[in-house]
Amino acid sequence: MASLQNDAGSMRLAVALVDREAPPAGHLPLGDAASGRFLCTAAVEHFDRRDREWWPFVRIPALYLGPAAVDALVEGARQVLQGSAPGFAWQPGLGVPIALQLGAADAGPGVVVEVGIDLGPWLAEMVAGPPGREACLFRFAATRADLVRFADALAAEARGVPAR
Repeated sequence: MASLQNDAGSMRLAVALVDREAPPAGHLPLGDAASGRFLCTAAVEHFDRRDREWWPFVRIPALYLGPAAVDALVEGARQVLQGSAPGFAWQPGLGVPIALQLGAADAGPGVVVEVGIDLGPWLAEMVAGPPGREACLFRFAATRADLVRFADALAAEARGVPAR
């Protein structure tokens, strides 16, 4: 699991690449289909110091991300870390209910992390409306070292999840 925690160690974004689809048998895969989509979970969690456990504020039970979307997140984080980009906005695809924005902090060497989660797909039966209407935003400061660990862990997970 890749996690990006705030500089106080009390909140984090956790992303786990759980499985990977394989192309259909007898199908000549092209582009991203060659390596299959990832099935993943994502959560924004808080650390409970009493029981020393991470507990979710919001957990998305299942997301499908294309390999290019995962690669783009890792590359965008690296560009922010190298200073070649002042910030990075990531949305993995149309209809995928999570987005991430990274930017250099105004004061200090850290980064500002903004995680947006659209709860609309799960609330659609109760509340009808356009996408993004029931979105929640989490913003926190993180250290550059934690962003390096997050990007490295995500890249390692992507390499380690075989297509089935």
